[in-house]
Amino acid sequence: MVVHPVLLIAIPLIAAFIIPLAKKYGFAIAAGAMAFNMGYAIGMFSYIYSHGKIYEMIAGFKPPVGIFLAVDALSAMLALLINLFAFINFIAIGKEWNYKFSMLYLLAIAGSTGIVLTGDIFNMFIFFEITAVASYALIAGKKDEKAIEGAIKYMVLGSIASIFILMGIALIYSQLKTLNIYDIAARISSMDEKIKWASFALLLTGIGVEAEIFPLNGWVPAAYQGASSGVASLLSFGPSKAAIYAIARIMMVIFPFHATYEIALYVGVVTLVIGELAAFMQEDVKRMLAYSSIGQMGLILIAFSLASQNIQNALIAAFFLIISHASAKSSLFLLSRSPSMGGAACKYTGIVGVLSIIGMPPLAGFWGKWYLMLAAINEKLWLVIMLVFFAGIVEAGYFARYLHKSMGNESKLNLRYKVAMVVMVSFTILLGLLPIAYKMASLPLWGW
Repeated sequence: MVVHPVLLIAIPLIAAFIIPLAKKYGFAIAAGAMAFNMGYAIGMFSYIYSHGKIYEMIAGFKPPVGIFLAVDALSAMLALLINLFAFINFIAIGKEWNYKFSMLYLLAIAGSTGIVLTGDIFNMFIFFEITAVASYALIAGKKDEKAIEGAIKYMVLGSIASIFILMGIALIYSQLKTLNIYDIAARISSMDEKIKWASFALLLTGIGVEAEIFPLNGWVPAAYQGASSGVASLLSFGPSKAAIYAIARIMMVIFPFHATYEIALYVGVVTLVIGELAAFMQEDVKRMLAYSSIGQMGLILIAFSLASQNIQNALIAAFFLIISHASAKSSLFLLSRSPSMGGAACKYTGIVGVLSIIGMPPLAGFWGKWYLMLAAINEKLWLVIMLVFFAGIVEAGYFARYLHKSMGNESKLNLRYKVAMVVMVSFTILLGLLPIAYKMASLPLWGW
């Protein structure tokens, strides 16, 4: 079997450009492209699971001169997660919008997928731009005051983030004359120390805006609150997961230094605590979920930051935390469209999603926090452990209040929404129970 990861980027891009020429069939074209991507991502992950990493050169030019894609088990898993949930989410919400929505949705998915597959730092920037521009427009699609406000806040901070990322890339290129991630990693020691750390700071700041880490996440509450429930769901499993992976890759491949991991740990802890405390103070459900997402992104960053000494436990923790957050939050944002949890599907989604996020066994969220604790205990990070426990108590408090207030008999969700959110939230159960999940998580995910 020959696998070409570039198809996961090319197919949605091509479909996005075809849709304006065949407006009447926009939904069908987009759904077909995402169905292809979902199936192909499953096949690609299966191949990598059995045979190992894939490197694909574009147009036959060898790296470091040519552009290439580098896909390991973790990036393949993220590509699968993004494209699988994108298809399920789109089937639920796509028919409510016009052809422009389908086009922008495909661009956001193509960009998010490109971020996790690329082996070239400049193309990572290009994919960030594609994802961000599409996301601005998708958020503003509701055309009400909150949606416009959220889109503008995201656009302003996103534009500043783009400048920081580009400046960081420019500093690296000025010293090393290469954009290939692995070539940069092999030669990073030859960089001037001040320029090296300046480039890391610029990249962390720029990508941190997209990854929703503190204090760069001022756009998040307004954007999630203003967006439609389906677009908020997309943001929770797509761009944010791609961005946190990009930070992990830059930290672990290009700048694998002790100070880098320490910075990530401190940023992750602060993001976690502030995100959870802010979520506790919210009355609006979508703002509460948005701040909770900020806290969860901090938790994922903590997991990655512990990989310097405990790579196995840290990456298993990151694996399950990403799965749990993407699965639970995407479904809870769909559920937020309903004023209350009426019916079995809504109650199932709300209860399972909340239990996974707060870390109840044997759901995926529990395993994420379990392995995170093992990694932290191994390094004797007692203060970090206490803060994670404190954040977990705060999290359990506001989610208990959320369930208490939301339980009811009324539901405004149609069958498509109910099926989508039930399927998505069920992944946190499946990957918490199936033995293959543990074998999958134990793979040498970062084989460089």
